Amino acid sequence: MAIPIPARINVNALHVGMAAANIDLLVASSLENFFYIADSWLLSQQIIPERLCFALLAKDRDPGIVACYCEESQLRAESWITDLETYLEHRESPVEVLSRFIRERYGATIRIGIEKRTLASTYVEELASHLPAAVLLNADPVFDAARAIKTEPEVAIMTRLGLQTEQVILDTFSQTQPGQTDKDMADRLVAQLARQGAASIWFTLAAGAYTAINHPAPRDEQLTKGEILRVDIGGTFNGYQSDVARTAVVGPASSEQQTVYRNLRECERATIASLRPGVKATDVYIQAQQFMATRGLSLTSQSIGHSLGIGMHEHPILHAYNDTELAPGMVLSIEPAVKDSQGFLYHLEDLALVTEDEPVILTTLMNTEELFSLDAE
Repeated sequence: MAIPIPARINVNALHVGMAAANIDLLVASSLENFFYIADSWLLSQQIIPERLCFALLAKDRDPGIVACYCEESQLRAESWITDLETYLEHRESPVEVLSRFIRERYGATIRIGIEKRTLASTYVEELASHLPAAVLLNADPVFDAARAIKTEPEVAIMTRLGLQTEQVILDTFSQTQPGQTDKDMADRLVAQLARQGAASIWFTLAAGAYTAINHPAPRDEQLTKGEILRVDIGGTFNGYQSDVARTAVVGPASSEQQTVYRNLRECERATIASLRPGVKATDVYIQAQQFMATRGLSLTSQSIGHSLGIGMHEHPILHAYNDTELAPGMVLSIEPAVKDSQGFLYHLEDLALVTEDEPVILTTLMNTEELFSLDAE
């Protein structure tokens, strides 16, 4: 009897990629790709990466899992994959157990796709020594291409998470009071996102000159009238990421601040409008760069955005040297950033879906037409 595959997983794209790369068996070892195939998010893979776990996918044979014994109960409860073998931590080599699992179920002479980008060379060498007749191939492009095209359930997940994160930003902006610090705002952001269900949270919240620092710690200083405040926040929800950025001003905006922000938003919306099937990632970036240049501004980043999903920066990254063509089903974070004459950094980030026709913006809760003014004088 065939094993039902969760609709969230783009298994067909994995099979197509395997065929193109002449791979018989995929071995997922990273946190993201293990979750993508096994449908179980293991905390150990995040905080104890040497506790190896592997999810195996072949085209014409049942999938399998090799994992540490302590993960068995969670995997039995969550994963759709039923063929599970465990190893005893500190007593057995996980790679040796993996090799035996492969030999017994798939054969010793197959072509194995591994994650060369993240699987340590020590483990790759050990796998090759246990399976000398097998061929080890790079499966990173297979995983990248499959995960780049989101399934309908994934699009629904990403939309919900984006809107939840937007709501947290809007609530925090709206609740800001005179005398508060950016740390007060940061604490409120984190608490509210946790209440929304985020298992882990990352964020940048900075005001004034600190906005130009990539990832500064929040200050315990009162917000000052005229300062620009930048928020970029996201979290992990059941294995998927959110990522939204918004910019505000403390008190009323100056003429320059209004102009810089409007140019930023126009650039973002023009960039989103360019997200059509067949358009190359490099062209998206160059168009945004030229858009800002005609307005006397420069993008501060070497990319204009990235795919988002299980990983924070997924394939494709929209930079000047990426010839990847966009395709329907891609969910992309578009995030231009520029500085004003004082060096304050303005940042806007929204999530958009590439379709057969016009792109669809998924983060639509906040009205971003004008620079948000914080009542924190």
